[in-house]
Amino acid sequence: MKTFKTTSFWSYYFIILLASIAFISSGCDEAEMDLTGSYTITVGAFTESNGVYTATGNQLVFNSKEECQTWSRTAQGDLHSSTAHLHYNAAANVSYNETDTIFSWTEYGPELDQAAIDATCAAGLNGVSKTVNTSSYYQDKPNVYLKIIQIEQ
Repeated sequence: MKTFKTTSFWSYYFIILLASIAFISSGCDEAEMDLTGSYTITVGAFTESNGVYTATGNQLVFNSKEECQTWSRTAQGDLHSSTAHLHYNAAANVSYNETDTIFSWTEYGPELDQAAIDATCAAGLNGVSKTVNTSSYYQDKPNVYLKIIQIEQ
């Protein structure tokens, strides 16, 4: 009858265990794990008149895990340009509460080009905190209100 040496059996078992852990963890990289539980959140813009909210057709689409996500919008003539032109904004410090369907972010901008908004967002300068949900309207501007209109996982 053969007998196993206890030390060699446990040494073999330990080596197999370490190899398995190394193999499993090599297949997972940090970027993939960060996207777990990621949501696409669409925020609609609305106007209000006599308590009635009307969609403007403008929407912002956010990723609940992405920092310094940027977008642009067409602005009418203003102090730095008399004609229509683009303004760039960015969102950082994003946070989504799945249970209460609340999305928060810090908004930066507007800036006049992509490089400027990237720098502003990276520096975290002069941001405005915003919070929206699916049940109420957040007043963003004097007559612009924001509300979550769609959430996708």
